[in-house]
Amino acid sequence: MLLAALVQFAVCFLILRWVLKKKPGEPYSKKTVVKFVLFGAIGVVLWFCSSLVLPLNEDTFYGMNPILSGFLTALITAALIEEIVKYIMFRLAIRKNPEVICWLDVIIAAIAVGVGFTLLEDVTYLFDGAGTIVRAILPGHILFQGFMGYYYGKACVTKQFKYHVLSLAVPILVHTLFDMFIIGLMSIVGSTETLTGLTEEQLMSLPYYNYLIPMLVCAVVGIICALIALIMFLRKVSVWSRKGEKQELLKA
Repeated sequence: MLLAALVQFAVCFLILRWVLKKKPGEPYSKKTVVKFVLFGAIGVVLWFCSSLVLPLNEDTFYGMNPILSGFLTALITAALIEEIVKYIMFRLAIRKNPEVICWLDVIIAAIAVGVGFTLLEDVTYLFDGAGTIVRAILPGHILFQGFMGYYYGKACVTKQFKYHVLSLAVPILVHTLFDMFIIGLMSIVGSTETLTGLTEEQLMSLPYYNYLIPMLVCAVVGIICALIALIMFLRKVSVWSRKGEKQELLKA
């Protein structure tokens, strides 16, 4: 658990430090960076409070086809709520901020908010015993926030409403696809602890046993694809910064 926490902190810190250097013009002040990260962390608190109120939980759809169960659970209990909360906190964090001047500034600010959300959320998973090295080396919320910042920045530059919609819809969709096979897999076996305690006969008697291997393969492929997408997005940020792209001034 401690190793996962240290790796997670190191990965988030390195990504944040690297991406902040890509800001065109004057760098963000330390106060602004802390604000972005803090607002992301507050988002975790709001998400937790909302999860206590809503009648749905992660096993609400268990017993259904694991693909459908994984999709509905990922969408309703994770992606939808988390991305809406992060969207609100992101908007509040950059609202009337004189340091957010251009499109790339918005993307970098969104990533900083994602770092704050990732750090606090994964700490809660670690204390629940669900923290893993995979979660630590793949901070998915940074990728989701990158997409959010990209489309919200495009909306600010073009003033087209469709990009406001995409700034929320795309992160929700990507988040859902990232989680659905992992959650669907858990809907078959219950938990990794349960899986390791099952005999071969018990395993084969599980409902939807035939889905077990395909769901596992899809989960692994999803993790790999998300990691590649995150690396490519961060490289794209570097290209935009170096070539002066995505630096269109935001319209008042």
